[in-house]
Amino acid sequence: MKSVLNIGGNKDKHIDSSTHLLRFGILYLLILLILFSSLVSDKFLTVGNCINVLRQASMTIMIALGMGMVIITGGIDLSVGSLAALVGVFVSGAITKWEWSVALAILFALFIGVVFGCLNGFIISKFNISPMIITLATMSAARGVAMLYNNGAQIVGLPPNFTFIGRGYILGGIPIPVAIMLALALVIWFIMTKTLFGKYLYAIGGGEDIARLAGINLIKTKIMCYAICSLCAAIAGVVYCARLNMGDPTIGSDFAMDAIASVVLGGISLYGGSGKILGAVVGALFIAVLANALNIIGVSSFWQLVVKAIVLIIAALIYSERKN
Repeated sequence: MKSVLNIGGNKDKHIDSSTHLLRFGILYLLILLILFSSLVSDKFLTVGNCINVLRQASMTIMIALGMGMVIITGGIDLSVGSLAALVGVFVSGAITKWEWSVALAILFALFIGVVFGCLNGFIISKFNISPMIITLATMSAARGVAMLYNNGAQIVGLPPNFTFIGRGYILGGIPIPVAIMLALALVIWFIMTKTLFGKYLYAIGGGEDIARLAGINLIKTKIMCYAICSLCAAIAGVVYCARLNMGDPTIGSDFAMDAIASVVLGGISLYGGSGKILGAVVGALFIAVLANALNIIGVSSFWQLVVKAIVLIIAALIYSERKN
């Protein structure tokens, strides 16, 4: 009997250690990557470079937070990059062409994001159509509208009080995009961990039939989830537009991939129902640090795309094993 108990105890310890590595492995890898990068180049751990990495990661993190919520439900949103471009074009046009105030233009842009997300969520949940198909279609539609608005041309000449959102600093040196990202991360974390809505999202990802039997309104919950995801993408689009000092209908082609990669690296299951939303933040930081380190040591941007794809495939393989 004693030997049997010992065997069971060792097995439990093995399971616990495996679960721990799956949950915090990306954080350990991020720390190792930072240490390795600092040894390879003395330029990496400078204050200026660290701020640059955080600024670069902030837009990806904003989108990844919303993407993480959607993926936890078992869905996906491929339209976030096109939506960011659409929002950037409209906020720029509202300021320069329609002569709206900066505040009103931003509110209008965020409203577009929410409506866009509600449309995605309604079609997906009401008609039970694959999220990949619907968001692939709306991705194309959003990009098309962004191109049509100004005949594919960039919109420039934005005022300083708008570009300050993407280029300014607060509290003596914190980039505003980083501050917005931190505030958004706190809000999404609170929603996912402290509210019934967050529990509903996990329940839906765990099994829609069971969630329905538990009394969860699937249509309403999914619409709200996709609306929040699109709102996050819209915020990122406004910030990115302010940083570039122009509305560009061609931006965002890789936003969805970066966000999905961040979510997967952060340990959120692509099958839905499990994972911590802050894992997406760590995953996005890992991608940003990796890209920055490769830039510093002179690796071609083309090879960086290959490396990013390999990292995503490895992460997907690891977490698919956890599902099985």
